Amino acid sequence: PAGVQIAWGLDAGLLAQLRELALPVAERARLRVYQGQLAQLSRGLARSRSVSLADLLQPMLELAQQRAAGGDLAAEQRALVAVLAFHVTGRRWAEVLPEARGWPVARAHAVTLRGRTDLAQHFMVSAALAAHAGSIVADAIGLHKEVEDSRGGSGFSFADLAADRAGTVFGQRAGGGRAMLSPDQASARLGEDAIMPAVAGLPEFMQEAEFQRRFGGVGAPAYRDMEAEIERRVAACTALR
Repeated sequence: PAGVQIAWGLDAGLLAQLRELALPVAERARLRVYQGQLAQLSRGLARSRSVSLADLLQPMLELAQQRAAGGDLAAEQRALVAVLAFHVTGRRWAEVLPEARGWPVARAHAVTLRGRTDLAQHFMVSAALAAHAGSIVADAIGLHKEVEDSRGGSGFSFADLAADRAGTVFGQRAGGGRAMLSPDQASARLGEDAIMPAVAGLPEFMQEAEFQRRFGGVGAPAYRDMEAEIERRVAACTALR
């Protein structure tokens, strides 16, 4: 009558159940497969060499399509997208999955798009968000980051937004079960042009005052013109059509 007394705690069994709800066994098994392939690919690279994201995506997409013959291509592609997103951002699966401490470890390499690590990171993080959470969430997070950058970070970058948008479209299609390699692409190098638009001429490194002066803020006519230009460039990427 005088109140409520609550006692609570977490034990290993409950944590295991929560982990199972978040990442079922089949999903974790897929992640391990692509982590293993990524580790193998990384061992074939010189330690000092950077690698194009397209050169990692091609063999991983080929494996996904082989494993999914008659099965769940969407699940396979979501797994490889997540593995690559962790890799390009320097995250380790052991941070979220204790069992991953025993997984193969990929060598650290600079992964690039258009010669830049930041574009590869924007692309893969947006792809993972779109594949797992939907394109609206991915676009919102990408835009939020650019606005924050304009307030003291590296500045607002339409090049970063182009990578965000390309990654979002890629993740949406991959997570939806579309085969990301056509028969022609499966027999030839994927290439960056197929997944990432050119960024030449897209304004970057704008602090908030400059961004407001030049484009009037998010949603203003000049800003919408740049959005339309980015959409045009993304639509020209063959793997994103």
